[in-house]
Amino acid sequence: MASEILKRILERRAGIHLSTAPIVQNRPIVEFMRRMRITSFEKFNTTTFISVINFYVSKEQANKDIPVGTMVLYVEVEYLSKLLHKLGYPVDETDENELLDACGTLCNLIAGNFKSGLCQLGYMNMEMSHFMSFKNEIFEGVLYPVDQTEKCEMSFEIEGEKRIMIDLVLGNIPKVEI
Repeated sequence: MASEILKRILERRAGIHLSTAPIVQNRPIVEFMRRMRITSFEKFNTTTFISVINFYVSKEQANKDIPVGTMVLYVEVEYLSKLLHKLGYPVDETDENELLDACGTLCNLIAGNFKSGLCQLGYMNMEMSHFMSFKNEIFEGVLYPVDQTEKCEMSFEIEGEKRIMIDLVLGNIPKVEI
């Protein structure tokens, strides 16, 4: 579902069409000290911005930093400013902090739409963290649902090149009782 959400955002909001269908694969989570290791070096051969959002089943769980889900967005730096302009977000391409913030805004847009989609499917309305953005790697790793051993890795090819990737880890999200 997350891959379809990004595809729809790109098509409807930016007029961007994927070169191929998203490649979706389950991959093992690389973990250290109960945090998921995050690096773009195994995904891209160029500088990459990374943004992360965690999902929580309640404010209580958010306050305790116990996520039920984690979404990690990777965007090739050279493509990010082009993508943002097409989405109508003017950015200063020379200001790294502005680009990091814009990458986080894009991650927030995808995660929010994903959360809404899950609600429409009958799952509870989760809390979302504020995004955190980084360049190339997150040395300390990120929180994730530690009962999970796999992540869903989604790769998006635009103009014949891999430009965007998403890692998604989801634990057990409760259904809403009707």
